[in-house]
Amino acid sequence: MSRFLFATLLGGLLLSLSAQAQHEGHNMAAAGDAMMKAMQANMSQMMAMKPTGDADHDFAMMLKTHHQGAVDMVKAYTPHAQSAEMKKLAGRIEAMNKKEIGELTAFLGEHKPAATTSRFSQQAMQMMHQGGKHSMSGNADRDFAAMMSDHHQQGIDMANAFLKEAKTEKMRTMARKVVQEQTKDLKDLQAAQKKLKS
Repeated sequence: MSRFLFATLLGGLLLSLSAQAQHEGHNMAAAGDAMMKAMQANMSQMMAMKPTGDADHDFAMMLKTHHQGAVDMVKAYTPHAQSAEMKKLAGRIEAMNKKEIGELTAFLGEHKPAATTSRFSQQAMQMMHQGGKHSMSGNADRDFAAMMSDHHQQGIDMANAFLKEAKTEKMRTMARKVVQEQTKDLKDLQAAQKKLKS
């Protein structure tokens, strides 16, 4: 092979690799933007809610919207996932949240909020204001793990706060299930973050 031909082929290969790297970088940035937009939209929806003062009703209403935020983040992340392990975990989170959204919708349809005042409703709204601050790394797997970890911790904190004022057995059971399931997911997400950083 002549030096000229070799140099031409090498140059073409380098250009191809550079274009591929730029494309992948653009995809990772797009994934981060999509996840951030999903999270911010979800927070805006939650902060726009008008609490009824009934802790059980407000918890169901807030948790339903919070769960939808997790589903939306999974949808934004999945097309850009690189890690098979993270993609599987995301699928598990989406399935569980969708199932519970159905249960919460049914509860809200049959439960009439009592005319009362609860500290939980105020505390939950304050929790919503504290989230949403993230520095994106440009790696879709790491960013999803970090954002979903914070989202899960917020859900756990909200459920624990609600349990102090729970009245209905359905929502008390739901809150306990959220704490149990999301604590497990949180450990998996944090373990994944460590693995992705190494």
